Amino acid sequence: MQDQLRAAMGAIKGIKIPDLPKEVLELDQALASKFPNNQDITDIIKSNTKLSGEVLRIVNSPAMKVKSEVKTIRDAVENLGHKNLKNLVLASAMKNIFNKREVNEIIEHSKDVAFCCAELSDHVHGVSRDQAYLAGLFHNAGGLLLATKDPEHYVKMFSQLNTRPVSAMEKEHKAYGANHTYIGVLMGQKWRLGVDVLNAIVAHHAPIEGIKSDSARTLVAMIKIANVVVNEISYGSFMTQEAKDYLKEGREELMLDYDDIDDVRKALATIG
Repeated sequence: MQDQLRAAMGAIKGIKIPDLPKEVLELDQALASKFPNNQDITDIIKSNTKLSGEVLRIVNSPAMKVKSEVKTIRDAVENLGHKNLKNLVLASAMKNIFNKREVNEIIEHSKDVAFCCAELSDHVHGVSRDQAYLAGLFHNAGGLLLATKDPEHYVKMFSQLNTRPVSAMEKEHKAYGANHTYIGVLMGQKWRLGVDVLNAIVAHHAPIEGIKSDSARTLVAMIKIANVVVNEISYGSFMTQEAKDYLKEGREELMLDYDDIDDVRKALATIG
């Protein structure tokens, strides 16, 4: 894996991987306390107005299905739980940092995938909505960095990866000397994402049967299903045989029936 990570670094040479926002670092320190203080956590998030606004937007979005509107950061801290809130802060920070024209198509696609992963978590044991959302949002982080480096050509490559998720990976590697999966791991490591999410980032184009971790298998299956649904519903993409195989593989891994997938399709169409 080290060789692939070195190649990934070479592929984005000249592009700085965004730093983990200081608010997230401070949040980590606060949560590491034996008795985390909710007011301290609230103050950390509120210190960045843009970040706190995005946190509230995600918390109250259809993806999170909160029972009643969360109006303040303090409400979010007290109602969501510290681990869940940390995932949403990371997601909010990423969306703020990549709010750029050249990566807009990729971030919008990732937001839809994140929503679908959150919806799928209703049918999957052991994955919270916030973890599913975070994995869906970050799975193409490497694509965001490649698009930042090569905005003229990478968006077309990204489109090919969506419809032909196997064969287009070979084209991507030939063009850049690395794949977006390993580039995404570089950012995920810098942002201190959990090991399950990191494994999902690196393996979301790989055959599920070769993934050893059960939790990573689950996240990868969710990401594969979500990608196919997003490409179909949000982008009207023709479903190639590769995409059909992805959908079948993910559905069988999670033991979902076709009605479960249709529920996700309908939910995405409703918010779209």
